[in-house]
Amino acid sequence: MKVKFIFKGSVFEQKEPIELDLVENSTILEALNLVSEKKPKLHSLLFKDGQLRSDILVIVDKTDVLSMGLLDFQLSNNQEIVILPLAHGG
Repeated sequence: MKVKFIFKGSVFEQKEPIELDLVENSTILEALNLVSEKKPKLHSLLFKDGQLRSDILVIVDKTDVLSMGLLDFQLSNNQEIVILPLAHGG
């Protein structure tokens, strides 16, 4: 299945969306780990001390999955994961 990552905010320096093929029933956390493996420059912007950073928003279907505790939510084909730093400006 395909999932698209969209990075907002200049801190990520990732202008183009990243589309990855994932195995069926992959979770949001698994997808985030995979994108950080494929694009190592994103790893430190997404993770700190083995955990997702608390200063980013991870949005799937208009839901902030971090604050809702939904990192184990299974993704569907063609879903978009939007990642936004908390200090993103206007």
